[in-house]
Amino acid sequence: MNKWIIAMVYSSLLTTLCYLSIKALIFSAINTASFPNALFFIAILEMIFGVWILAFGIKKYISNENKKDRRKLKIMFSIISVLSCYIDIILFFV
Repeated sequence: MNKWIIAMVYSSLLTTLCYLSIKALIFSAINTASFPNALFFIAILEMIFGVWILAFGIKKYISNENKKDRRKLKIMFSIISVLSCYIDIILFFV
């Protein structure tokens, strides 16, 4: 596949996953009557394992490329990950 298509899919999945997980964490923490509820633990597990699976998928994709392109891909996906976090923060404050 084209690396730009993979980058766009990775970016959208990471942004959506982090946004929904953080939103679920906030909503579960608002309910002070039973704070450590099931939604809280599900959101934590979703964030941990979802991001973990995405990261290992990208690591596998990068390792399949030749040495010349590996450095470029590592930089590109690092920038995409940081921008995804900024987008999540902006979405919360809008």
